[in-house]
This record gives sequence, C-alpha cells and structure tokens, in this order.
Amino acid sequence: MAKRKTTKEKNEELAKQGKQLNHFGIVLRIYPNEAQEDLIKQTFGCSRLIYNKYLAERQDYYKKTGKTLSVSDYKINYLNPMKQTKEYSFLKTIDKFALEAAVENVNDAYQRFFSGQNKFPKFKSKHKSKKSYKTKFTNNNIEIKDNQLKLPKLKFVEFKLPKGKHMSDNLKKLINKKASIKTVTVSEKAGKYYASLACEEIIDLIEPLDINSIDTNQIIGIDLGLIDFATITNGTKETKVPNPKYLRESEEKIAKLQRSLDKKKKGSKNHAKAKKKLAKAHEKVANQRKDFAHQLSRKLVNESQVIVVEDLNIKGMVKNKKLAKSISDAGWYRFITYLDYKLALEGKHLVKIDRWFASSKICSACGDKNIMLTLNEREWICSSCGTHLDRDENAAINIRNEGIRLLSLTA
Repeated sequence: MAKRKTTKEKNEELAKQGKQLNHFGIVLRIYPNEAQEDLIKQTFGCSRLIYNKYLAERQDYYKKTGKTLSVSDYKINYLNPMKQTKEYSFLKTIDKFALEAAVENVNDAYQRFFSGQNKFPKFKSKHKSKKSYKTKFTNNNIEIKDNQLKLPKLKFVEFKLPKGKHMSDNLKKLINKKASIKTVTVSEKAGKYYASLACEEIIDLIEPLDINSIDTNQIIGIDLGLIDFATITNGTKETKVPNPKYLRESEEKIAKLQRSLDKKKKGSKNHAKAKKKLAKAHEKVANQRKDFAHQLSRKLVNESQVIVVEDLNIKGMVKNKKLAKSISDAGWYRFITYLDYKLALEGKHLVKIDRWFASSKICSACGDKNIMLTLNEREWICSSCGTHLDRDENAAINIRNEGIRLLSLTA
C-alpha cells in the first residue's frame, strides 16, 4: 500500500509549479429531519463506545504484553469482527468512517500525552463529553448541492448559508469544485447541529515579503493584557483596545441559569430544558469572543506588514487561580492564531519575541531597566531619564523594537 504524502511533501512538489496548498474551514448550521437527527445521535453514541473500547483494549494489551495495540491492528482484529457479532450488529448502520475516526482519536490523545501537551487519555462520558463525530471524504460521499450537504448514511441535510463575505466565497469554491472537502465533523451544541468542513485548495505560491523591503511604518507591536485587551503601537502612535470581558458581562445570567439547573431533577424534561438554556448562554459568549478576535485581527493585518507579539505561556498562566477566568475570557491564544494564519495568507510576518523579555520593565526612551516594578504599578517614571511611562504603552513599544531587532538579524 502506497504511503500517503504529507502536506509538506505535497507542497514541495507543488512549489515546482509555483503552487501551494491552502487549508480552510467552514462551519455550517445544519437542519436534520427527525430520522437524520436520530441517526446523528446514534453515531455520537457509537463513536463514544468505540473510543472507550479501544482505549480499554489498548491499556489492557499494554499491561499483558508491554506493547502498543496499533490503530490498524485494532481495526482489523477487533473492530471489523465486532460488527459481525449479534451484540454489536447495530454498528453496521453507522458511518464506518466515524468509527475509524474514533479509534484514531484515541491514538491522537496518546500522542498528545507523550508530547506533554495533554493529560493521560480519559474515557468519554455519555452526559459530559462533547457530542461529535468525524467522517472522511471518499468517492464523492460528501458534496454540496444547492442548500444541502450530502453526508455518509445521512444523505442530503439542509444547511443555512454562513454569514460573512469570506465564508460565502469559500463556499462558492466548493460548489464550483475549486476546492475539496477532506473531512466533516458533525457536532451538537445547545440543541443545534453543526457541520465543520475541513477543506483544501491549490493556490498560487505565496511568497513571503522580503524582510529588507518592509516599511518600518507598517510594523506594529502588540502588548496583550487584561485591563485593556491590547495596546498597539506603530512607532508613532499608541492605541488601546478595551477588553470586552464577554464572560464577565454574562456571568450573572449564567449563574442564575446554573442555579435553576441545579434545582431541577436529573433526567426530567425541565432539567433538559434548563441545561439547553445554559448551553445557549455559554455558546453566545464563545461566539462573541470569536467574532471580536476575527474583526480585530483582520483590521490589524490589513494595516500592517509585520506584527510583533510576545510568546505567552498561556497554559502556565491559567494555573494562577486568581487570573485563570480572566485570561481564559480574554482569548489571547485564539487571537494570535487568527493573526498568524491571516498574515501567512498574505505573505506577511508574525514575529514572536521571547516570553522572558522584560517588555514592561525596560524604559523605551533610554533602555534602563526598572527591576523593582510591580504588577500593580500601571505608570512609572524612569529613574535614569525621568520619562513618564504608561506600563502597557511602554511594553508595546519595547515589543515592537525587539521585533525589529529580530527581523534585522534574520535579514
């Protein structure tokens, strides 16, 4: 069996033709009919079942043999024979790619654990785990026709056109066969169903901007914070973007809904209704945060050629119990991720400076370091040159200057 080419290998071949791969995603709100909804729920359950079975078998196999039960071995020797038994014959009615993806997700969870990214894989709970499954494209089993999305076993499911010009343009690429769907993840949130399409297209090779030709006026530095979401400087002007604090604004409403849920009897219809209302409130906060990050990142990318940020250890920072909620609410990681891919699509640069760089403590006017500066001090006067400094504005200027220094070293 021929080995599949990685994205890197494909891009190396395409580069010879002046082309490259571009990956993008589209999230569609789908409206399954009653029969389709039942099948989706069954697929959620079966995917969870296979995930838990493979995780248990893999752990047991390792204890007995000291070896790993591989994904391919499990599919051939466990999953396929399981479908032929009377007890698990219902698995035949489910999309086979969803079951295979569940097995692959266990392997992915192990790899993330061994790399130190996540904790040891846990078994999935029927009530607490995310309700989703993934399927793959093969032999035109997934396609878009008018306002319908064809999915394995489900056939055609109606969907709502996504908002925004960018999303509509991407959808047109799929309809006109200029891009292809690789995988689809079907999920359920707050009683709503979504299909997340992972797509691929071949585009003209994006040449990164020549570092020597970059206009220094189009280099901006960003200091991310909690009081102000971002302090931005282009070298001549500093701008502060207020932190919207969407979770804090909705906290009272969410707490009220949570109390209402706690009073309801588990398993009752009222409990299900209260749970759905709470999920909708959380979904609204997540959507607000995502929209804010998209709009701000797009604005900054349009206005610059290079953006400089700190390489923040967000995973470590959220361990601080006093600040964890505020840091999570800010959504720094999502914002930096959006900056990164939007800049890359235009050949622009994202520069990350060392997380240990003392951006707040160094005077941007003379370079003297104030080692006694505390977190509570929002303004300070440099003891060497007497310059009055705003903590965040000073940090943004230093971040920008350090980014320019790193760019000059690269050049």
